[in-house]
Amino acid sequence: MAKKGFLDGYQTYDTSTGFGNSKKWQQYFKARMSKEDAVKILSDVKNSPHAILEVPLDATPDMIKKAFRKKIMECHEDRNQHRLNEAKEDSLKIIAAYTILNSKPSNGGAAG
Repeated sequence: MAKKGFLDGYQTYDTSTGFGNSKKWQQYFKARMSKEDAVKILSDVKNSPHAILEVPLDATPDMIKKAFRKKIMECHEDRNQHRLNEAKEDSLKIIAAYTILNSKPSNGGAAG
């Protein structure tokens, strides 16, 4: 009797041609939501991007990233199967807020 392999019973994918071009993966990742798309999504929302992510107006990029990750985990569709449509809407708003705050130019740059 043959011993059962580790991947027996799991769906595997044909990777004989490779996993794809890493540059294309980076482009797809960066093109998920443009700033213009984010502004359109938040145009009907009364809250500012800062209020959506619950960060102060002078939040650092690290604070914004941490707040984004926390909020997106709270409203992720996988965790909210009982309210799927609302979770998708909330996720889009959170991603849009992060996109807008993340695309602002930095205030630094002063040399010492």
